[in-house]
Amino acid sequence: MIEDINLKNAEVSAILTMVFDEIQGIYNLEEKNRNYELNRLKDSLITSLYMMDERVKDINKIAGSIMEAEALHE
Repeated sequence: MIEDINLKNAEVSAILTMVFDEIQGIYNLEEKNRNYELNRLKDSLITSLYMMDERVKDINKIAGSIMEAEALHE
C-alpha cells in the first residue's frame, strides 16, 4: 500500500512539473502569442487539476485503509 501512495505522489509531482513548465514557457513567449497560449493553458489546467484531484482521492483511500488496518491491530 505504501508503494501505491508513493506512485500516486509521483504522478501528482509529474503533473505539477508539467503545469509549471507550461506556465514558464508562456512567460517566455512574445506578447502577441501569449493570449492563445493562455487559453490553451486554461484547458490544460482544468484537465491537470482534475487528474491531480483523482490521485489525491486515491491516496486518501489508501491512507484510510492503512489507518483502519492499524486500528484493528491495536
